[in-house]
Amino acid sequence: MGDQACDRRFCPECDLAVSRVDDTCPDCGARLEPVEG
Repeated sequence: MGDQACDRRFCPECDLAVSRVDDTCPDCGARLEPVEG
């Protein structure tokens, strides 16, 4: 099966779609909050 929609989140600074495993945005470098669950 494919990736679920919850496997992505968005950077609060630049709105880039990022992986839930990223801890910083690859585009703007903003620190991302850890994903719960």
